[in-house]
Amino acid sequence: MPSEPPAFPAVHPSGRPPSPRLCLGLAILWGFLAAGCATSNRPPDGTARALNDIPEIPSGFARADQAILAAFFSAYGIRLTDGQMEEITPSFSPGGFMDRNALRRIARKHRHTVVVILADDHYLWKELEIQRPLLIRLPRSATYSTDPSSLRIPLRWDRENRYIEMLDGHGEIHSLSDKDFFARRAPLKHAALCLVPSGPFGPPKPTRDQRLLLADFWPHLGFYNRTQVQHLSIQETSSRHTPVETLVETGNQQIRRGRYQQAITTFQQALDASPDDPQILNSLAFAMLQGQAELLPALQHAVKASQLDPHNPVILETLGAINLRLGDGPAAVRYLERAWAYARNRPPDMQIAIMDQLTRAWLTCHREDRAWQVADHRRHAFPDYRFPKDLLQYFPALRRAPDPNP
Repeated sequence: MPSEPPAFPAVHPSGRPPSPRLCLGLAILWGFLAAGCATSNRPPDGTARALNDIPEIPSGFARADQAILAAFFSAYGIRLTDGQMEEITPSFSPGGFMDRNALRRIARKHRHTVVVILADDHYLWKELEIQRPLLIRLPRSATYSTDPSSLRIPLRWDRENRYIEMLDGHGEIHSLSDKDFFARRAPLKHAALCLVPSGPFGPPKPTRDQRLLLADFWPHLGFYNRTQVQHLSIQETSSRHTPVETLVETGNQQIRRGRYQQAITTFQQALDASPDDPQILNSLAFAMLQGQAELLPALQHAVKASQLDPHNPVILETLGAINLRLGDGPAAVRYLERAWAYARNRPPDMQIAIMDQLTRAWLTCHREDRAWQVADHRRHAFPDYRFPKDLLQYFPALRRAPDPNP
């Protein structure tokens, strides 16, 4: 027969029974071990990810957008000088404005490249896993941020409780539901900036999609801008569409084809689903203006859009155009001058459209001297762009080439 396994002795080898204190201590220790195996204070794996180190907000900056930008660079081991910060975000610029060319140039000086990635629910989770700090922009609204600086650094995403923590330029951490975070209006939905070290073969060249997203990271440029048209053509092949985005894209296509009445109906449906979206409000007002619809409702939509996004030159240009159509020249001048001021670093197409409208507005006010100043400035600044026929008829001198030494 097989031998029985040896049994543990019931008493100590010395012949004495085990101490009661020893038995009690072993029982307590076993209870703690069992409890530790059964429960844990840590969240389950895969429910939350966060940056291990919270970027430090430096002192000495009067503006929150400069402070959060300095913290973003510091997270990559780069310390910006006061002069470099002034190049990227000039003190006189609106809150949240950044000069993209200066941003790229200064990053290259520090052997890094500015790269745009998608900050959707898939890629944000991956970037937090690899501990890569991102810089995102929030819309200015009561839901997201009323701070003039809308730049944030995502710190933590708790999937179980469905919220995202973000750091602002004041050093405060804000929580936002992940549903609202990923429902941000286009073009802000997917854009996020990061810095990538330059390799031995030079900085990596961003792809075409990344360049378009980089353009979208800055304030919206308008429907007639080429970058926006190219972006829409890319989004048309994307499967990540919400019903509102689909309606907006359909309305944009109808505007490009001159089907303004159809665009009005489409944007009204989009506005019912998202009543506080300044882009949709402005698009509806623009379609009503071009479609010879009632101007007072169009003016109301444009005014609300400007309240939600007060520094957007596209919305201000729409407001000026509506007031110009209504015959209110002084109001048109006020809006168009503001639009021109905010569009000074925008593409030529946008600046030219605003200057032409401002010239017409001054003519409506019977100020030919001011109208000529704007038109002459436009002629010297962009000599390769032709003037509209109505302005050439009023100012025949615009047909002549500008004097190189005025």
